[in-house]
Amino acid sequence: MNKRKTTPAKRAKKPLLVKALNGMGMTPSAGVENLLGWVQALVVAGLLAWIVLTFVLVRMTVPTGSMVPTIRVGTSFFVDKISYFFRDPVPGDIVVFWKTEENGLRDRLVKRLIAVGGQSVTIQDCNHFDRDACGVFVDGQKLSGAVFDRPYYTVSSALETQQWEVPEGHYFVLGDNSPISKDSRYWGFMPEADLIGEPFLRVWPLDQLGFMNGYFGSAR
Repeated sequence: MNKRKTTPAKRAKKPLLVKALNGMGMTPSAGVENLLGWVQALVVAGLLAWIVLTFVLVRMTVPTGSMVPTIRVGTSFFVDKISYFFRDPVPGDIVVFWKTEENGLRDRLVKRLIAVGGQSVTIQDCNHFDRDACGVFVDGQKLSGAVFDRPYYTVSSALETQQWEVPEGHYFVLGDNSPISKDSRYWGFMPEADLIGEPFLRVWPLDQLGFMNGYFGSAR
């Protein structure tokens, strides 16, 4: 009659901290080993969270109505910081970027990308032209489609038309809520180096929880 060989249960691997103590000739008790295991797990979790929040994602809350109705005041979302390493931003994208003020302070802003370096932008004020003729034109072509289907205005009611030439290495951005948005019409062009990423997951308010900005078929 053959006897089955029994194999001893595998011992749990010792945490690296315990191994380090063993290497120094110290033998902690089982309770200390367990505690060090938890400390190691917390350190690893914290490190992973730091990597994700530094290089992959960032959460942002919008304090103004400059992107209404697309993004409401108080909306909170996560920003994808890695997609633009693999593709170039295109007009129509909602982008998040750093804006450096005159006092040197930096703030994160969210706007819609209108044009890239080398393109020309013209705004024909919707107070002066009818709805078919007014709007934003890039290289002479009016931007059309749902994401641009809204009135746009120049920075002064006395101006019928404004025009910009976007330098290489820069972007031209506008807020969807043109009457109140402070954007490239006021402070000029956004350097490529200040681009952070694009919003992709709205987490507040709860009635709008879900993907956004074209991710997984969501509205842009």
